[in-house]
Amino acid sequence: MNQDPPTMNSPTLSIWRRTTRDWEPFIEHPVAASDLNAMMHQASLPVLGFYLMLTFAAAIATLGLLWNSAPTIIGAMIIAPLMSPIISLSYGIVVVDWRLITRSLVTLVTGIILVLVLVFATTQMLGLRIAGSEILGRSQPTLLDLGVAIAAGGAAAFAYTRRSIMNAIAGVAIAVALVPPLAVCGIGLAQGLYASADAGQSLAEVGLYSGGEGIVKGAFLLFVTNLTGIVVTAGIVFALQGYGHLKKAAIGLALVAVMSAALVYPLGVLHYKLHVKSMALSLIVAARRQMPRLYDGNGRVDSVHVTYRGDQLYVNMDVLGDEDDISGMQEQIDVCQQSQSRLLE
Repeated sequence: MNQDPPTMNSPTLSIWRRTTRDWEPFIEHPVAASDLNAMMHQASLPVLGFYLMLTFAAAIATLGLLWNSAPTIIGAMIIAPLMSPIISLSYGIVVVDWRLITRSLVTLVTGIILVLVLVFATTQMLGLRIAGSEILGRSQPTLLDLGVAIAAGGAAAFAYTRRSIMNAIAGVAIAVALVPPLAVCGIGLAQGLYASADAGQSLAEVGLYSGGEGIVKGAFLLFVTNLTGIVVTAGIVFALQGYGHLKKAAIGLALVAVMSAALVYPLGVLHYKLHVKSMALSLIVAARRQMPRLYDGNGRVDSVHVTYRGDQLYVNMDVLGDEDDISGMQEQIDVCQQSQSRLLE
């Protein structure tokens, strides 16, 4: 005598069904492919509004970077429309729409050129040669930036497919920098070898960069990292939701993914240097417990700077002390230096 197989009717499953039985009318589904296609084509257009808003964003970003004002730079991120052609490019690759891909690339490239020219001209006109922390911070990308770009691309693509959260795209624009790195490139090109750090020293002298050239390379690497990370992840999110042709889009997404993979090595090198710098600062903080005289009292360490010159790590310590106490301080500094060198080898 055959028996029917037992059905899954556990208490947990029953509770879940009772809890979710009235959810269906309120669950938001992805927008129709025709609607998303129309939005992407509109986002790819090289129209006056795009270039006008990009001009304002570039101006705000340039002034914010030269002024070293983080809130001003965030404002530029919010109004910058550069995310639109990047997402439409990713969508074009997924649906294999060459017309959309070409128009998105034209809009993106002309927008990049516009930002570089405007920032270069503005920096030259103002004549400022100071590279503050906001500029330098966008000149040293690491693998962490690639992670942010990957997450931001997925968030942006998903937001475009859900009408209720489309306003979250502004938050994505803040999370992943697009216009500020381009603005830093323009500033670096304008400042050239005359760029100076906040302290008034030449960036080449303190070993941070070879003048503006190093700033341009680092900032452009950050922009390309963000661009490729967004395109790949956004394309995957679009495809997983049923838009386009995953198999046809695989080649295009694979090419962009290879570009992203090629960035892993330079980003990894900079990430490793950041890790070593963090370790050096941690060791200096730990040394305070062993050498309190070096950090407190009449003679003390006023500031610590950890920088790279090529592959060499330099730790610069500014020590303040009384003239009569200099000899004793120097002995402790030498001991601290030897200890740091051994631990960092």
